[in-house]
Amino acid sequence: MSSKDSPPTEYTSRAWFSILGAFTCAFCTVGFMNSFGIFQEYYTKNQLSSSSTSTVAWIGAISIFFLFASSVGSGAMLDIFGPKLMVYVGSFGCVFALMMTSLCQEFYQFLLAQGVVLGISMGLATWPMLALVGQYIKVKRAAAMGIVLAGSSLGGVIWPIAIDRLINKPSIGFSWTMRIVGFIMIPCFIFSCAVAKSPDTPKTNVETRDSNHQSEENTTEQKEIPQSHKAEALALVRKPSLQLLCLAMFVIYFGMFSPFFYTTSYAVEKGFSTSLAFYTVSIVNAASFPGRVLPGIVADKYGKFNCCIISTISAGIIALCWTKVTSVAGLVIWCAAYGFASGGILSLQQACAAQVATSTTLGLAIGTVSGSTALSAMANVPISGALVEKYGYLSLSIYSGVSLLLGSLLLIAARLAQNRELRAIV
Repeated sequence: MSSKDSPPTEYTSRAWFSILGAFTCAFCTVGFMNSFGIFQEYYTKNQLSSSSTSTVAWIGAISIFFLFASSVGSGAMLDIFGPKLMVYVGSFGCVFALMMTSLCQEFYQFLLAQGVVLGISMGLATWPMLALVGQYIKVKRAAAMGIVLAGSSLGGVIWPIAIDRLINKPSIGFSWTMRIVGFIMIPCFIFSCAVAKSPDTPKTNVETRDSNHQSEENTTEQKEIPQSHKAEALALVRKPSLQLLCLAMFVIYFGMFSPFFYTTSYAVEKGFSTSLAFYTVSIVNAASFPGRVLPGIVADKYGKFNCCIISTISAGIIALCWTKVTSVAGLVIWCAAYGFASGGILSLQQACAAQVATSTTLGLAIGTVSGSTALSAMANVPISGALVEKYGYLSLSIYSGVSLLLGSLLLIAARLAQNRELRAIV
């Protein structure tokens, strides 16, 4: 079969269902995570008014940490057991955590429900579905993963607006807002669970062979697969390209989310209207939607690492220009530009991880790269807050921009570890 015939074979109805299922899953998990700024403001004025802003921020930071940290285990488990169990448990856990959050009153309760339980559950549901798409789509994989991660951008636009409108209605309030969010997520997760099925494996083909050889071949396969998979997994984690990619993403995540969390407070400090300040996060996420899809389409032609490097350098330069924004038009354009550039990083990092993996270690590769960002993503929130409080937004702009540019240098090293030709498609 020629390479031209591969795409129609891979983009079957079942593959498209897995893409849509992963899209709805990302909408409910990472997309919902992007709305934490609403809860940050609400908690400091209501249930947790006696706690400092930095203390409340740890709820979101812990949630982000467990979302990314759980990716290592869930990715490896996908390669061995398939996605169904983890997606089922993660989906149930997300809804359960939201219902428990609706009953919380103390800080430790919010930390356990919305921080620990919700973060772990989101990780169990998100990463297997993302890796599952990579198992189905091997041609134009970056575009497929970009579509999936666009779901988190859509969630980042819709959830903050919906939650803000609901939570500030006296007839609804906080408790019923969380329950309504949980009820909305239920059909989305049901669809994701229904389509969470791995593509046919070689084992299935073995079982359809002549019955005279079936028993012998299955016995041989059961003996060889665990050893083979372990060897492939060890070979994967020893690859310099994967190690450098993990290090690059670890550095990038130290500052990448700072504009997502602090554009609203920056706009308020500069005297922009409150309504405009609130919508800055939605503008960043709205621009991130095409930023996750279009670079993926281009990357399939010109190289995943090449496009990811360009996106990271662009985001770093834009972040360094943050404090030069002094007008309404400038703020909107800056938010849109940063959202587009950072969206490319978020989608292409998974495509880069998939590129260095084999078909049987895809989940481990994506999980390892995502897991490498757990600590830096968690630290990003309190570090950013401390910089703003002590030194102002110029320091945060420099911190965010430098972390992105330093990460781009490590991405270049990861790219060169695979191919030293400057014009190569990597």
